[in-house]
Amino acid sequence: MDSADQLTQAVDVLVRLLLQGESHNGNAMDLDHDSVGQAVSGAEEAKIKAAREYCLRILGSRLSPSLVTDDIHISDLIKKKRKNMWKKISQDVAGVTVVREDPSSAKAIRFSHLYTKLSSCSVLTKKWSILYFLLAISDQSSAATLEGRSNQQPLSFLGLHNLETGVGRARERTSTEQSDTTMAAHSRHGAQQVPLSQQSRKATTIGHAALSTGDQQQNNNSQQNNSSSNIHEVEESVLLRDLMFVFQGIDGKMVKFGSESRTCTIDPSFSITHSTRGLVNRLTELGWLYKKVNQYVQKTLNEGDAGLVEQSFCSALQHELVDYFRLIAVLESHIANDADATGSKGLTLKRLLVWTQDSLQRLRLMSVLVECCQDLQGGALVSMVHDYTQHGDPLIQQFIHHMLERISAPFYVMLQRWIYEGELEDPRTEFFIAVNLDVEEEDMWQSKYFIREEMLPAFIGMPLAKKILSIGKSLNFLRHKCDDSDWILQNHGVGKSLKYGDIAELEGSIDAAYVGTSQRLLHLLSTKFKLIEHLTAIKRYILLGQGDFIQHLMESLGTNLSQPANTLFRHNLTGTLETAIRSSNAQYDDPDILRRLDVRLLEISPGDSGWDVFSLDYHVDSPVNTILTPVAMHQYLKMFNFLWRLKRVEHALSSAWRRQTTSARAIRPILELVPELHHCRIVCGEMIHFVYQLQYYILFEVLECSWDELLKAIENNNTTTDLDSLIEAHSKYLRDVTSKGLLAASHDANMMPRLLELLATILDYKIAQDNLYNYALAEIERRERLAQTADRRTRHGQWGLTDQDETLDRIPDEQFEELVPGLLRTLNEYSMQFKRELSQLLITLSADGDSDLRFLSFRLDFNEFYLGSLKGAMGGGGATSSVVVSATTTGRKATMR
Repeated sequence: MDSADQLTQAVDVLVRLLLQGESHNGNAMDLDHDSVGQAVSGAEEAKIKAAREYCLRILGSRLSPSLVTDDIHISDLIKKKRKNMWKKISQDVAGVTVVREDPSSAKAIRFSHLYTKLSSCSVLTKKWSILYFLLAISDQSSAATLEGRSNQQPLSFLGLHNLETGVGRARERTSTEQSDTTMAAHSRHGAQQVPLSQQSRKATTIGHAALSTGDQQQNNNSQQNNSSSNIHEVEESVLLRDLMFVFQGIDGKMVKFGSESRTCTIDPSFSITHSTRGLVNRLTELGWLYKKVNQYVQKTLNEGDAGLVEQSFCSALQHELVDYFRLIAVLESHIANDADATGSKGLTLKRLLVWTQDSLQRLRLMSVLVECCQDLQGGALVSMVHDYTQHGDPLIQQFIHHMLERISAPFYVMLQRWIYEGELEDPRTEFFIAVNLDVEEEDMWQSKYFIREEMLPAFIGMPLAKKILSIGKSLNFLRHKCDDSDWILQNHGVGKSLKYGDIAELEGSIDAAYVGTSQRLLHLLSTKFKLIEHLTAIKRYILLGQGDFIQHLMESLGTNLSQPANTLFRHNLTGTLETAIRSSNAQYDDPDILRRLDVRLLEISPGDSGWDVFSLDYHVDSPVNTILTPVAMHQYLKMFNFLWRLKRVEHALSSAWRRQTTSARAIRPILELVPELHHCRIVCGEMIHFVYQLQYYILFEVLECSWDELLKAIENNNTTTDLDSLIEAHSKYLRDVTSKGLLAASHDANMMPRLLELLATILDYKIAQDNLYNYALAEIERRERLAQTADRRTRHGQWGLTDQDETLDRIPDEQFEELVPGLLRTLNEYSMQFKRELSQLLITLSADGDSDLRFLSFRLDFNEFYLGSLKGAMGGGGATSSVVVSATTTGRKATMR
């Protein structure tokens, strides 16, 4: 059977039931079409058929009211309807009609509130249809009441009332009575009702009591046995005594708590009117709310693992319940007094409802707080309760504020201990600051204490929380690192206490504590622990800022560091360091600073020389190691290694230049090497220019500028407000030094390897040049020896020169053909490699996005000599050597002639 057949059969059954009598009332929905059809005559069957066809036409049509779909207009019609409903017509004894209008506007306000909610609901799309439907059924209900048509059929507005038969009229009367009974049973709080007979009212009352327990079968049985002898009338005083038990979460004699939330059952054996039942149902909500709040309090306190804030929350709830218990005691006394007084009209259910409204509102708020804070603790619980202070009702705001004063008391005790004593007393991990006990001593400031955002209250923002964290860390630092507990006891937080209240006052207290502790800590680091002096010493010694000291150290260690690294001993190097200090202006520095300067040998690899493993070191201790951490000192060590290598290249080129200058006159007679030696001086000058410009960039453009910014940041109180800002300023200084000094600011990752290869090429060229000068000096010594021999022979009367002495003024042929070309070829290869690598470095620097690196490229090649000759240098490297050798041979032939 499809849906259409089912709908047709359902309509047929409903029409037959409406037009027939009481015969099928008990099991109407179980009748099929055939059984119903056998109980009527042919004429009645025609009426039923006509009514069924009419109903199906209505259901299958697309009827719609001929109105504009304007929900605002319909809203105005309902408001007017609501106003007219308050006008009640009554006839007095003299027959004069009096119109009375209720001045109350509560219903109109409630409708406006409901209409606003309906308009803001985004789920519903046919809001006008809903309002029109409500207006339509309101018209039907009011029309039936005002015209007195109490026996009209419920579906008369569909046209079924026109199908009048004898059976239909009888069914109409019966249906009207049952409809009135049902409407009266379900109407609540002032809904309009038609008068009922006493017998019908009793049946309705028993049926409603059965519905509250959820048992429909008992309702039917009560309606059939409405005059049974086991129904007892209940006095209002008995209900009042019963409600006193319910208010305390205890089942009464007649009123008991149901299994579902906020439901109560009333014993069906007692006869209670509908209005009384409505009052009882409204009053039982008080007991349910108390039971819910009390269960949460008992469960939390009995578990034993509740936090301090949870316990204070339960304490605040219990404190609010004290007033509730006091109210119950007063009500019980009134009930007792009324029972003693005869004929007294004292406490009634309506008065009880009025008296308990204030307590009901408080219990509702407490119930909401219990639901929201079920699984929360600590700062999260305080934050959740604080959110309700944003409510628009001032009474609710005052209630929540009063609750928060008790709930947040443990939280503010922990906060006060932290910002005034630096102690973290949080046994249940409820505070928004936590501690990590596994960190090293050097990382105490950075990693030991941290913020847990899930425990951060809503009225403490993240900037304020960071200040609170800094205050506690500063106090711990002063106590444990700076040994300054006396200042904390005497000057910090004396006689001050914190409690929930004005947030602006709380922020002011935190700001005052933050400024005081931060200034004290920075003052001690600058004066007692000489932070600026330590930073200056690192700049002068580790970053090679003390020029005379570095020069003496380089000259003293040059011979030892040229040896293999495994032949060095630290005590020998330490002695050389002491000698360099006494030979320079470093001897006038603070002895404590000089004591921290030491020699360090890096890890030795096969083939390393002393230059590769030697390093200076600077020792720092607490509390300065909080700023100069091991990671920071490692960055300084990397910078020293690069600067030391650059200084070594400078020292090597200076030595090569001195040798060229001092040996120029001595080796001038070797005419075959004059062009090569001149070319060596030119290349050496290029290398010296490159090294000096690179040193200038690092020492002045990078180190000095970054150092000036660091000093300004430290001296500026607006920039450096606490130890965190000081650490950040030093970290920025170190980042600038390492990124710009090591060329790490470039986007090219091969920038630094290229620079190191270039420095290694300079050292190789210097060694090749030394080999050429060694050969030239050896050749000069050989010629001097031959000249002395020839002079001695002349004095003895012999020929001064023989055939074997023809090489007195020139290089021997075997050396000129085998040894000299190799020396010259090595020199030219390193020279061309230097120019090629420098040109590639300049191209990379000039195309880099960093302006400082582009400026370095300009300084290295201000006249574009290298970039202009890059193509020729890269293409003619091998030919240059042959040209040089060829020019040397030509010069030799000219000398022989």
